Amino acid sequence: MEKEAVVADNTVLSNFALIKREDILAKLFENTLFTTEEVIDELKRGEKRNVLPKRDWQWIKVLKIESSQEEFLFRLLAESLGKGESSCLSIAISRDLKVLTDDRDARRLAQRRGVPVSGTIGVLVEAVREGLLSIEEANTMLSDMIEKGYFSPFETLDELI
Repeated sequence: MEKEAVVADNTVLSNFALIKREDILAKLFENTLFTTEEVIDELKRGEKRNVLPKRDWQWIKVLKIESSQEEFLFRLLAESLGKGESSCLSIAISRDLKVLTDDRDARRLAQRRGVPVSGTIGVLVEAVREGLLSIEEANTMLSDMIEKGYFSPFETLDELI
């Protein structure tokens, strides 16, 4: 089964960067994970402010807002969301992609627009289902993310697997 293309927001990328395990994203999504210029800018700002560890993001494909429709949607969404979320959603809507975000407002908007959405928890669950991580490894990663500031709706993934 071919994996669907996914555009990732800063919230999910940051959670994996904080525990230095963005390799899970790279393995799980192989060549189907994308982000936007705006998200890369946010990650770089986080690194400069020492909020995030410096990580190599060169492996992730970066999408640009290209069409007038994407530009219009970006500006519209940016009135209520951050630039990263707005860029991911405008591209996902326009190009029929799935979005990875933990931002509640962005998730609600995606769902209202019929855009498939997942987040950090969904990625960890999928990594277990795909055999990339054991449930114990995934729970340890989740615990590490929570320790570093991730507001998770779950303490463990046990009930989700």
